[in-house]
Amino acid sequence: MTDTREPATKDSRIPSFGLRALHIFTLCSFALMQPILVALAGQTVYLHDQQVGWLQIAVLLAILMLVLPIGFLAADQVIFRLTRPFHGRGRNTVFAVLIVTIMMSLLRPYLAIPWMETSASGGLIALAATIPCSCVIAYLYERSPGLRSWFTFASIGLVIFPGMFLWQFNTILKVETTIDAGTVVKNPVPVILVVFDEFAGMTLLNERSEIDERRFPHFARLGRSSTWYRNATTVHPRTQIAVPAILSGRFPKTELSPLAAQYPDNLIQLIESTKKFDLAVFEPATRLCPLVVRSESPPIRDSWEKCVDLVQTLSAVYPRLIFSKDAPIGFPTIPRAWFGLSRNPFDDNENSWKPTEGRFNYLGTENRNEQFEHFLKCLHASERPRFGFYHTVLPHYPWCFLPTGEQYQFASCASQFPSGASGELGEDWRADPAIILRNEYRYRLQVGYVDTLIGRLLDRLEATGLLDRCLLVVTADHGVSFRPGHSRRLPDDENLADIMSVPLFIKFPGQTEGRIDDRNIESIDIFPTIAEVSGIEIPAPIDGISVSVEQRRPRKTLYFEKALTVVEPDFPQRLSAVKRQSALFGTGELDRPPVGTVSHPDWLGRRVSSFSVDNQTMRVLLGEPLKPPSWQFHRVKGTYKNCFVTGWLESSELHGAQGDIVVAIDGVIVDTGKTFPSSRAYQGFEFLLPKPFVIENPDRLELYLVDQTEQGVRFRRLTKELAPERLNRDN
Repeated sequence: MTDTREPATKDSRIPSFGLRALHIFTLCSFALMQPILVALAGQTVYLHDQQVGWLQIAVLLAILMLVLPIGFLAADQVIFRLTRPFHGRGRNTVFAVLIVTIMMSLLRPYLAIPWMETSASGGLIALAATIPCSCVIAYLYERSPGLRSWFTFASIGLVIFPGMFLWQFNTILKVETTIDAGTVVKNPVPVILVVFDEFAGMTLLNERSEIDERRFPHFARLGRSSTWYRNATTVHPRTQIAVPAILSGRFPKTELSPLAAQYPDNLIQLIESTKKFDLAVFEPATRLCPLVVRSESPPIRDSWEKCVDLVQTLSAVYPRLIFSKDAPIGFPTIPRAWFGLSRNPFDDNENSWKPTEGRFNYLGTENRNEQFEHFLKCLHASERPRFGFYHTVLPHYPWCFLPTGEQYQFASCASQFPSGASGELGEDWRADPAIILRNEYRYRLQVGYVDTLIGRLLDRLEATGLLDRCLLVVTADHGVSFRPGHSRRLPDDENLADIMSVPLFIKFPGQTEGRIDDRNIESIDIFPTIAEVSGIEIPAPIDGISVSVEQRRPRKTLYFEKALTVVEPDFPQRLSAVKRQSALFGTGELDRPPVGTVSHPDWLGRRVSSFSVDNQTMRVLLGEPLKPPSWQFHRVKGTYKNCFVTGWLESSELHGAQGDIVVAIDGVIVDTGKTFPSSRAYQGFEFLLPKPFVIENPDRLELYLVDQTEQGVRFRRLTKELAPERLNRDN
């Protein structure tokens, strides 16, 4: 009997293998290659420090353009065959996964808003939105010729993404220009340039716009023997652009990387080319010092080690490019080198010998006190004049120093962003005046530590005989603002003075009397001033004008992101910023907390026993996921003070409202304050106890939650408990 059934035919809706492969490669380029290459192109210091070359980039591109897409294609073919018995249901799973990844990366920047961060809903919202959409697109893939045509058109990304990156990488690898040795220097005096980070010059002022000598005595001492440019301002609010502007004397070009090759003829290069100076250069964030200036030989790594390090680093970075911060997954640890935090060879033994000439790239915010000690050792009398450039990440967050230099927290234990901050970069303050004011109080205490360092710097220069002979410049890269509902870093009409204002003190050689100069001075004017005093001819035109030139610019300039702000030199926000600061912090001691941080000022000094105390307790979680351990005391090399108290309460137990916390020592109330929204559905609290209440025995400390009832105020004692995640880690 003859079989009359027609042979099976291929489903006409299913694209050919070649077309399907092209589309998977296209989706991989959007899901994997594009975010990774964009992130890598932005980490120029990492590429510089790790000596990434064309071989490493070729290996990376081979993985992104071939190895990973082929892996996804193989998975697609396996799933395609496995789903045949089920009439092909689910055969486009690989498409759906890649589309989810693309959508998640596109949504991620828009999920960094306060209510999503505090409710831990951003990641869930992204998944809830992208998974159904990706399933619909995957379903339509075989049913919509137009969609397939769009995928085919999008395959141009296979060429554009690597092409754009290679163009950028070629620019990054631009060979560092070497200035011919023998640049003439007519007056080779010692030059000391100190650049602080995130330091608003307005912070130093009292209500009369003078240096607050009571709170900052060493800055006042510096002002008595130098010229204080009270109206000095920065030209950019970001370190990696503001510092090169100082050292190049040019208005910012945001497309440039903070590398010597991108800023030829910068101050450090020019000084080195004279061959008349001994250099000590501390650059934690930029790399403008010529490579010929070395403190030691760079570590030798073969090409394979560089390839492995690059792939491992990008594997840790990639999940953060796709998922929001509150996504319910554990992110791998990103290697320190990604942030330009190369291991310093002298960190293992603080008593080991440290060279006093060369370039030093310390670990940014870590061991900032030790960095300063090393810098002081570099300032000593020598046959040749010394050029010292010291950029330090102070008083930049994390805030963990008292004015005395004593630490109350490890920088490595601090949260990634300040409390009350939100946004992708943690630079947007929530509308929570109390916690923002507590942050500003801690910042001002750290400015007090900077003041102490200035005193030690002046003592060192006096002891070595350099103070009278040197050109000393003390300034900052940009300011910082603490205004609820505004940005910490990006300017607007209200916070402009906080962000633009920077301290600038210049003590000229032989200067003994201080003076105040209110002319329009900008940070780009520092380079030509140093060159003029040293008698060095600048080889190319710059934008800066030496402070000796009487005629100044008619406007101030501030670049930020891709915008440009031009303001009057005596802009009105300066006066309002001084008035605000005076109203908040008064004229008392620097370590006296402002009244605005205390929720119940009238309770201070009262005994807890004078209130009704509920027998029911409430737990405080320590070590919340993605947070450091809290409400426990660590001793920091013998200088720690037991005065910083933090913890987290579950929002569900507070019924969604802000909690009111009472801090008591030996039964006496010493502080009260509101909780603030934290991540993962928690309410956090922070208390930096005033100096009189520093405690030696932490068990003397008790915390209570205030319950407002119809019968009156009742206290509920808080008991310490490790979060389950931390318990698992500790066990």
